[in-house]
Amino acid sequence: MEKFVPNHLHLLVKGECLNGPKNSEELNLWLSELVDKVGMVVACGPTSTYVDDYGNEGVTGTVTLSSSHSSFHLWSEENPQLFQFDIYSCKDYSTEVVLEHLNKFDLVSLEYIKIDRNGEFKVIEQSKRSY
Repeated sequence: MEKFVPNHLHLLVKGECLNGPKNSEELNLWLSELVDKVGMVVACGPTSTYVDDYGNEGVTGTVTLSSSHSSFHLWSEENPQLFQFDIYSCKDYSTEVVLEHLNKFDLVSLEYIKIDRNGEFKVIEQSKRSY
């Protein structure tokens, strides 16, 4: 068996959408589908919950990957809805596949940055988009 060599990549996304996940079941399904699309393996989860704190209402969740993690947070009472998302992995993955999967929530706009965390931090991708 070939030894796994980590490649530390972290994608951070902030955006607005019209149709974010409404409950923990919907977010868990979305996180599971994301893991399949990027070819990773779930180590634990996904685990999500709906937070109903005034001013902080929305669904939030994470999935632990054998190669690290992904998390998603939505503020559902805003219009459009604000979300924050990240995926950190030691396994290579396509930014475009991840952004396409986010578009299931009817994106309005987003900005992202992808950081190479091998050695010193280095920005390898960065963009803003409107839909």
